Amino acid sequence: MKQTHSSLTLPKRPGAHRLAALLLASPMAWAATPQADANVARGVLRAEREAVLSSSVSERIVRMPYREGDHFKKGAALVTFDCGRLSAQLRAARAAASVEARNAKVQSELLAMDATGRADADIAVLKEKERNAQADVISQSMVGCKVGAPYNGRVVETMVRPNETPPANEKLIKIVSDGPLELHMVVPSKWLQWLHKGSTVAFKIDETGDTLQAKVQRISAAVDAVSQTVKVVASVDKAPAKVRPGMSGRALLEGTESDPAAASGAASTVAGTAAQAAQ
Repeated sequence: MKQTHSSLTLPKRPGAHRLAALLLASPMAWAATPQADANVARGVLRAEREAVLSSSVSERIVRMPYREGDHFKKGAALVTFDCGRLSAQLRAARAAASVEARNAKVQSELLAMDATGRADADIAVLKEKERNAQADVISQSMVGCKVGAPYNGRVVETMVRPNETPPANEKLIKIVSDGPLELHMVVPSKWLQWLHKGSTVAFKIDETGDTLQAKVQRISAAVDAVSQTVKVVASVDKAPAKVRPGMSGRALLEGTESDPAAASGAASTVAGTAAQAAQ
């Protein structure tokens, strides 16, 4: 006995499968749209002042008492060089200047007695000035024999070690200042409709989970035309001791954070519509 299998043929509608696929994908696409995070921007904390220090001298390093993470006071010697050679050159230059000063005085006396010419007396004075200038150059160079801390702060990184002889103007040590932190953000340019100097921003740190309050201090003078974003800098007056420069997180403009429940409901509605269309 032969069994007959009946088949049901569904009517084909042009583009039906394509439409169903688009609708099924729409919840994920909606969640990824800028509207879902329209009021959220990534930011990073930075010290109010930071610097990479160098020196104009190229001598052997004899002392670097501060290492990564160490705290220092303003004026502390962060790097000290052996400047014995420069010191000897300075003494020689000053001695030569003294000789020229004596010669200039003799030439002046001879000129008063008509025993020499005006040109010789003037040249002697100019040579004295030249020697003094050479001594001043060496003296100014010796200022770089000690790299002092410009403010209270901490060491981020040391690029050299004691007993090394780095070239002149080589990077020696990177430091950051103590005190208030700055929040640097790149936010959507649409935020400029309500964002202004003095606006308050809540910043949640990824590493610690702390939420800090920051006040907008500076807004870039131009908007990036390609990404439609603008750079914003805010000040953070109070931060826990464990919060450090370089930490990043999410910045929310107060009073404008998207409602998670509303977003979830909208996503469910779109998903239900897609399921009905697929059926």
